Amino acid sequence: TKRDSDNVHRTLSANGYSCSLLHGQVDNAERDATMEAFRNGESNVLITTNLLARGVDVDNVCLVVNYDVPVDKNGGPDFETYLHRIGRTGRFGRKGTAINLISDQRAIEVLAAIEAHFSQGKEMIHNAPPDPEQLAEMLEI
Repeated sequence: TKRDSDNVHRTLSANGYSCSLLHGQVDNAERDATMEAFRNGESNVLITTNLLARGVDVDNVCLVVNYDVPVDKNGGPDFETYLHRIGRTGRFGRKGTAINLISDQRAIEVLAAIEAHFSQGKEMIHNAPPDPEQLAEMLEI
């Protein structure tokens, strides 16, 4: 949501991260300037809502963090939105990583349904320890 993205942006900025924010309330001129700064590396974290997840085409994105798993208006897994979100990473033949932040049992169920939908019988999603050092060792960026 816009509110969640504003909160994440505020928290990361307050902790010293150079990050940019895009959502439906950002006007077109500011959106263009934000994307240009992100493409040029002036900002290395871009926070967006689902509204903009489909329009972000940057060839150097190697990591996408899903703050929440996407659900449709009925609370079921939103397969298309998930694909568009993680499709921002690993483009143009490059490797990429998507991290999904899971907060409850329902999010685990939604993520399992998304994996089953796309996996064709192959495990795609791995449970990672909550320790940042161990997580860093798992990532292939």
